[in-house]
Amino acid sequence: MSKKPVPKVAPELAEIPEEVSESERPAKRRRSRNDPFFDVLRSQTHTLNSHKIAALFALANQRRVQQLAGRLAEYIGLNLPIAIERREGLSDYKINPYVLLTCANVMRLEDGNLFANFLFNTKLYAGLETSFGKSIESTVVRGYPLHPATTCQWIDPPEKVAEFATYEGLSREEKAKKRTSSVWREVDKSCVVADRRYMMSIKSGPNCINDSQVQAMTRAIIDNHKLWLAATKKQYPNVTGLDVAIGITYGTDRTTNNKENQILVKLIGQGFVEEDREKKPGVLIDEATRSVRVYRRVGKDFWAMIGNPAEPEKTQFTFLEVLMALTQALSKVTQKTDLQTKINLRIKALIGGLEKLMFPRQVMPNWAADGLTDMHLFWFATAMSAFYDDGV
Repeated sequence: MSKKPVPKVAPELAEIPEEVSESERPAKRRRSRNDPFFDVLRSQTHTLNSHKIAALFALANQRRVQQLAGRLAEYIGLNLPIAIERREGLSDYKINPYVLLTCANVMRLEDGNLFANFLFNTKLYAGLETSFGKSIESTVVRGYPLHPATTCQWIDPPEKVAEFATYEGLSREEKAKKRTSSVWREVDKSCVVADRRYMMSIKSGPNCINDSQVQAMTRAIIDNHKLWLAATKKQYPNVTGLDVAIGITYGTDRTTNNKENQILVKLIGQGFVEEDREKKPGVLIDEATRSVRVYRRVGKDFWAMIGNPAEPEKTQFTFLEVLMALTQALSKVTQKTDLQTKINLRIKALIGGLEKLMFPRQVMPNWAADGLTDMHLFWFATAMSAFYDDGV
């Protein structure tokens, strides 16, 4: 049986078929909620389909991917070795002691090498996710958007740059106080396409927003959206409207912790209403001027907006370009830099620290050590190291 040929696709900015909506799926798979707005926000399902992926690959631009890969390779080549080398002994591996004990028991990390590898990999992953990811986002997003009506890139808002420049010379404590009341703190990137400005607050993953951030971001939008619009019209006289997006770089509408949706729900009745549930699901607009829109974009939709904020349906391939560029960049870096040797040296040092860490039974009452093996006491001692600076 011959394979069906992959259909030809239009030029680079051609429209990609939309995802199947929840209304087109069997009724038994739908969730009923007390608030129908939540149904709208979580209605879209992203299904991996090889034919759609083939069409997206056909739209990806080789030259652009190579340029992105070059920038990423330069950044990663400089910063990844630093991330690996900055931790030496056990005292540099402070991780959740409760989770550590659980994982050690469940995974049976009885071998010192296995335990050291687990600690190193866990800490490296967490460190890269929190500090390294943000910089990669900044490196990548400035290669977009692709809309023909703009020559600008996603940049730090000039107003934010100017505001933060006034903090020069202040102490760390004074800067922290200033940033707390900052008008632009929650805005990470912006760009202008035709007569609209697009501002993005970027969160690296689907669980990055917590309850405190929900309150802070909600308050920032309520208090500052008029100021953002006024500053935009001053900075860009031809701009008549503003889009504010909460962007999450990976995941789907259904796999987030729902915090970004809570921000939108809290805005309703606080100067914002749904613009058009049928034509623009999940989009809010300010009641006063109907010039400021607020919405969120998750995963593929986030990168599609980065690719073309005015017509994201035409750049659904952007996430593939980013993943391809990162893959190529890491291939270049690992070929040129002996990262494995650096990793092995850190793990070896960690093993040495673990070998010295054995909690003596004699300092424990019999009831505490009864039934525990030396390995259990070793895990116990490692967990205790999270509470001390010296002696570990």
